[in-house]
Amino acid sequence: MKLVLKLLLFVGLAVYMVFAFIKFNRSKGGVECTKVSVRISDADKANFVTQDDIRQILKDTKLDPEGRRLNDVSLTRIKRAIDGHQFVLRSVCYSCPDGEVVIEVQQKLPVLRVMPNVGEGYYVDADGNKILHVDYPADVIVVTGNVNYQKQRQSLVAFAQIVQHDQFWSDMIEQINYTADGKVELSPRLGDHIVALGQPKELGIKLSHLKTFYEKVINEVGWHKYSCINLEYNNIAICTKRESA
Repeated sequence: MKLVLKLLLFVGLAVYMVFAFIKFNRSKGGVECTKVSVRISDADKANFVTQDDIRQILKDTKLDPEGRRLNDVSLTRIKRAIDGHQFVLRSVCYSCPDGEVVIEVQQKLPVLRVMPNVGEGYYVDADGNKILHVDYPADVIVVTGNVNYQKQRQSLVAFAQIVQHDQFWSDMIEQINYTADGKVELSPRLGDHIVALGQPKELGIKLSHLKTFYEKVINEVGWHKYSCINLEYNNIAICTKRESA
């Protein structure tokens, strides 16, 4: 008997939810959009995309929903138009029962600043996208040397992802340098040594080994013991002692 009552209660709840959903959508269709709210979630970090930029996109694409009935507004088309902006990482668009349309935007933020020996400098975001002609005062990791975006894009993406998702490396790495023969060197913020990673392959594994080395060795012998830590060969750290150490 209890099982039957639970089943009837479940069915009744499901029917009510379907009815409420249909009723809400029907009522929403007759509601006019009276307000468009644009929210830039990371506006405190950069202003590559502003509220005015988003409103201009709505105007240029003739997708401004204000004054239209909500059932005549295509939130999918609005999102697609906004996501097409070169500095928009992602956007979310939704409407409210009171007629408000909300557009939430997250920007593409640089995590690396590339200053190559040849050519114009640029930034790279967490997905490896190149960002040109921006004024970004934040303290991001600098990449120098023999850097070619097309040739080194895969390793730049790897570094960008590591830095984005691991606060330890975001805080620790100060500079990444590509040598003339395509190898990679790191300059950490702590200590006075260079980390030689060799060819930019298996970077996640090499940095994992380096973190372990820092925790188990450097913390014991001191950050100024070595002038170079070579991790070019997996599972082996070849250290060069500083002459005065």
